[in-house]
Amino acid sequence: MKILIVGQGIAGSVLAHLLSGRGCDVHLADAGMPGSSSRFAAGIINPVTGKRFVKSWNFDLFFPVAIQVYRDMEALAGLSLLRQYPVVRLLAAPAEANDWSARCAQSDYSDHVRELHDAREWAPLLKPGFHFGEISRAARVDFPLLLQAARKRWNDEGRFSIQNIEAERADEWLDEFDRVIFTEGFRGQFNELFPTDLWRVAKGEALIIRIPEFQGRRFNSMLKKTAIIAPLDDDTFWVGGTYQWHFPDFAPSLSEKDFLIGHLNEMLDVPYEIVDHVAGVRPTVKDRRPLIGESPVKKNVFIFNGMGTKGALLAPYWATHLVNHLLDGTPVDPEVSVSRK
Repeated sequence: MKILIVGQGIAGSVLAHLLSGRGCDVHLADAGMPGSSSRFAAGIINPVTGKRFVKSWNFDLFFPVAIQVYRDMEALAGLSLLRQYPVVRLLAAPAEANDWSARCAQSDYSDHVRELHDAREWAPLLKPGFHFGEISRAARVDFPLLLQAARKRWNDEGRFSIQNIEAERADEWLDEFDRVIFTEGFRGQFNELFPTDLWRVAKGEALIIRIPEFQGRRFNSMLKKTAIIAPLDDDTFWVGGTYQWHFPDFAPSLSEKDFLIGHLNEMLDVPYEIVDHVAGVRPTVKDRRPLIGESPVKKNVFIFNGMGTKGALLAPYWATHLVNHLLDGTPVDPEVSVSRK
């Protein structure tokens, strides 16, 4: 089967890898449009999130698939793309610490959370007064490196083009390809071939910081309170994230920078330098479920989108799901169907 994938973000790159592994003739097109979130996201997989410390939807089902797919992509590229390490969770108030203890006592959370007596490697950086917990089975995928490796692969094979594939010209592409799959990120909300009112995209921003006092030291965990700090591989740290439901442009904003600095200053008791400030628009939907399936108005045209803030976790599992639908005829799960109401 000859397939054109429109968009080379995380969704498109993972889907292309899996389709190729099943013997498909895969081609990708990406116009490099501004606002993409994949290029600036930290690629964090975190099983327990939010103020109520709730386990992510179907985490135990999705996580093993994600690890396997990223390990396979690592082996193919000859690069280190995935780091599995825990999250040290800062608990500021007694009530928050009590809620955490209650979670730790629940049997279905026992593999994911536990209490800590100290902040481990983060202890020298922190302000006093916190309680601590640990979230295990967490990870970070190096999205920029993964995207770079994927583009190199498809470009070297002559299967990548820099161009904008317009939905209204789908018939022209179907003359050459058996299937066309749109993985356009937040721009999917404007694709007339997939009418839905489920979109609710959100702009996110992050800071890249350096902590001079700890330069050259390798950190083997992430740190989270309201914001999350993830160590990168070049002596810098990714600090995010924010949510803006209404935004005038794709550029980083002073208000969100101040928001992140405020939360950094709540946690850290050491000087840091801001190296960069980045922004991207996440392809989020109202019910926080992906959008997958065939266009209701154009046969053989599909969408694979809506991974939102949990793209690192969701993309491998649901890409596998779509591959099975395309090649084996298994039905699309109604929970993620683009035709759901």
